Amino acid sequence: MKMNLRFKAIIALIGTFLLSAGFATSVQASSVTDQPVIAAKAAIAVDARTGQILYQKNANQALPIASVSKLMTIYIVHQQIKQKKLAWDDQVTISPAIAKLSTASGLTNVPLTAGKSYSVRQLVNATLVASANAAALALGQKVAGTPVKFAKLMTQTAKQIGIKDAKFYNASGLTNKLTGGLALANVSGDAENELSASDVALLASKLMKTFPRVTEITKKTASTFYGTAITGHNQLLNDHQIAKGVVVDGLKTGTSDKAGACFVGSATRKHHRIITVVLGSRNKSATDPARFIQTAKLMRYVFTKQHPITLSKGSQIKGVDKATVPDGKQVDVQPVVKKTTWVWAPKNVSKQQVQGKYVHLNQKIAAPAKKGTAAGKTQLTYKQGLPKYLQTEDSEVQLVTNQSIKKANPFILLWRAILRLF
Repeated sequence: MKMNLRFKAIIALIGTFLLSAGFATSVQASSVTDQPVIAAKAAIAVDARTGQILYQKNANQALPIASVSKLMTIYIVHQQIKQKKLAWDDQVTISPAIAKLSTASGLTNVPLTAGKSYSVRQLVNATLVASANAAALALGQKVAGTPVKFAKLMTQTAKQIGIKDAKFYNASGLTNKLTGGLALANVSGDAENELSASDVALLASKLMKTFPRVTEITKKTASTFYGTAITGHNQLLNDHQIAKGVVVDGLKTGTSDKAGACFVGSATRKHHRIITVVLGSRNKSATDPARFIQTAKLMRYVFTKQHPITLSKGSQIKGVDKATVPDGKQVDVQPVVKKTTWVWAPKNVSKQQVQGKYVHLNQKIAAPAKKGTAAGKTQLTYKQGLPKYLQTEDSEVQLVTNQSIKKANPFILLWRAILRLF
């Protein structure tokens, strides 16, 4: 009888173990399947302002990016305008080689006439809306003088914004041989601009920070170029099915035999913008919607499975200890957030679960110190994981003192020095 009871107890324990193991497996599987399966060689989603990575797949492998390259061209053009080396109304005279390319069959373009001049503004518009290759090359030539010099400038600019492994051959993203008379010497005809998905996201975020009005162009479904009607390629514009309140307003498509179908998306909801990158999706035809289907899936995942938790300017972060003020009337002070920031987290994470982990603490704040004195840097965390960012510095939240601190009088400072001896 005792043996039977023991046997039943053992069986019950084994059953409980297997059940709990199965439950754990199902929980783990559930957390994995929460993430969408993106049918592309690489993909990433990031917060446009903070650089927080919200999804990634093979995001660090360099891949051909085709016309996505035009984002770098527009970034450089805008930098030139900011530096007053170029103006929106400056005229660009078209060379015979660029004019010939503008009418080449099989390439997206607007017709350009040799010897005729077009404004920088209109060429930028054609580059972004119609993905006009010749227009992009004309802008590159205007900025740098020659295709070789502009390719070097693209690589140099990439390094400046934190992109290390860029390959740039021209302003348009065409393969070297397809640029015709503008092709680079001693470079393979099949050479094509390459970036990783994370680097494309970094480029797009830099562009949008320095040139936020770019979406005024990229949200257009159609436009005109000196009387010629041009249409955009972004099939997600005016799509209200992604998720409630989500508005897509950019950014750029790219297509080639090597690159497949690529798309850099920009979407907002309640003042929060994300950037998505899909590289190497299916490309059966010019109207194949695969890249947009995958992008919509990625955007839907971010906006329905995650949420941004906002920390307002002047708010205290749980887990952030007080900073010391050795010569202050009070010997410590509470650091608070310098400016409003946020961290994306799974929907089941609350604001109360967000904590700070010191990256750098200003241990010795000198008194007197005004309210708002630098008190260090922290990184936001939550129990489910440590958020990742495009660049390390993006993860750092600046902290400042929450009040002014007067300097202690000499007698108090002397007394503290005596106490430290014992």
